[in-house]
Amino acid sequence: MLRREEWHWLRDVTAADDDQFGMSSAERVLLYETAIQTGLRSNELRSLSRGRLYLTAVKPYITCKAGSTKNRKEARQYILTDLANRLRVHIAKKAPKAPVFALPEDYEMAEMLRGDLEAARTAWLHEARRDPEEFANREQSDFLTAKNHDGDSLDFHALRHTCGGWLAMSGAHPKSIQSVMRHSSITLTMDTYGHLIPGQEAETVARFSDLMGNDQPNIMRATGTMDEKAGGSDKPSEKRSGRRSKLPAALCVADATRCDNVQPIDAADASCNSLPIAELGVIVRPGATENESGTAGIRTQNQRIMSPLL
Repeated sequence: MLRREEWHWLRDVTAADDDQFGMSSAERVLLYETAIQTGLRSNELRSLSRGRLYLTAVKPYITCKAGSTKNRKEARQYILTDLANRLRVHIAKKAPKAPVFALPEDYEMAEMLRGDLEAARTAWLHEARRDPEEFANREQSDFLTAKNHDGDSLDFHALRHTCGGWLAMSGAHPKSIQSVMRHSSITLTMDTYGHLIPGQEAETVARFSDLMGNDQPNIMRATGTMDEKAGGSDKPSEKRSGRRSKLPAALCVADATRCDNVQPIDAADASCNSLPIAELGVIVRPGATENESGTAGIRTQNQRIMSPLL
């Protein structure tokens, strides 16, 4: 997988280079950028024709016919508008069935990419020629090398991995990455790029704070069921009594009214029936007897409620 800074050097140096492997410098840059944005494999890029590019759509995209994809399903890969505009200029004079890229043989694809990487590294080293210490540090780095310090060799397929890796590092949802990479399962996506998703380990461990009681959950403080200070009141009697502390002004709605303020009843509402409060055993319904019972005294005619034997 390419680092972002490596791509910048590869793009800029390649654009100023000469023709290589039958491709112009501008066409090689377009090829590399298309591979990174779409995640298309070498043979899928080779199958692209002008008629498979939908560059004037609101969201430009490229399609690959089912016969050329690994899973034998047609693929639709979206690209950025800037790349779409440059591809449109590139294919302007091509026939509808003409290939988009004049690619070299399969075995030369990796060699072409490594040659451009080497040229980019040479330019990167040359930039530090006037600073001996920096030059020595760059010489020891694996920046823009075909093989990194872990012994991993870069080939053309690395551009596809760059697509998935950059999406993961940008915080894209794993299911979206799976869709772009056209993986058969989310397990494959997570096994390949899950370790690149930023902050996952730190955010996961941080959850222990609430679970272990180190801090009170913010949602409880926001509803006013706890004291202003994290951890609540120091008085046990206040905790048991359910008393609510005042919320900070920042959490209160501007037009809100206190729910413990009792508003006086207007004269117009004086006719409203109020619920009488009586002592236990006092008869409050006119005409009722002390031991009155029966179907007329309940609020349902459900026989199962009326008779416990049913």
